[in-house]
Amino acid sequence: MAATVPNHVPAYTLGTLSIALGLNAIFRPAAEYPRFGLPLEYGGGPTTPHRVSDVSPLMYLKGIREISYGLLLIGLQSQGQETAVTTLAAVMAWVGLADGVVVWCCGGAERRQQAWGHWGTFLGLGVWAWYRVSY
Repeated sequence: MAATVPNHVPAYTLGTLSIALGLNAIFRPAAEYPRFGLPLEYGGGPTTPHRVSDVSPLMYLKGIREISYGLLLIGLQSQGQETAVTTLAAVMAWVGLADGVVVWCCGGAERRQQAWGHWGTFLGLGVWAWYRVSY
């Protein structure tokens, strides 16, 4: 039986969406907090000319993380690295699970329902990774 080649559209689509989420976190960090499920936190420290906003610099790191995932998905898929794409999908699924736990524990009672979105991402990416392993 010949091996089937997986559809490349999901990897490119998820990669593009991940890059878009990362750019949103970098260019609109204050808006990313409620979308993610965390309360807006003050970045602390003195105001300096190079500071773009008063949000925590950790939101910029979150943006870089998302962009990195997207670039990896697109790059690995374009190189035909099917096993690596599957592994990255599984890693991203577990990150979604962990993000949901952080939102549940640290987002406050009024934001707890947003943890389910992260857990849905865990489920969706996990099923996709499982499907890719099983083809």
